[in-house]
Amino acid sequence: MDALILFSHGSLLCGAGDALESHAARIRERGEFSPVEIGYLNYSEPSFADAVEKCVSSGAGRIVIAPYFLISGFFITKSLPEKIAEAQAKHPDITFTVAEAFNYHESLADALWEAATTAHDQEEWREPLRRAAAACRPFPECPLYGTPACPKVQSKE
Repeated sequence: MDALILFSHGSLLCGAGDALESHAARIRERGEFSPVEIGYLNYSEPSFADAVEKCVSSGAGRIVIAPYFLISGFFITKSLPEKIAEAQAKHPDITFTVAEAFNYHESLADALWEAATTAHDQEEWREPLRRAAAACRPFPECPLYGTPACPKVQSKE
């Protein structure tokens, strides 16, 4: 079976990867890839290299990389090929393939329509930040660190 890596940029915001992990869990349930890993370019963990190692350790001979990006910009056309080249040099027997970014995918319009038809008032816009705070760790680079929304800093006071 092929392995799948969901590739994303990463974020300084604690908990920012929760949505991608949720998508990965749904894909794992389908059973079409084994394993399904997440690999980040920057800031978040696991790194792309760590995700590759997990896939190789599982016995994968082919790794499909699905970019979690709207368009095929710099991170897909420049950064990702560099990461793949590093992994390929370390694992010459592994085949790496890259899926398209979302671009014009029909289901993206459906997701946008769903979001628009369930729009919330301004107070609920902050809900993602509240969820991020629930995944807080003492990480000074996080945009919430040192603010009243950071439970790790509050617990020290």
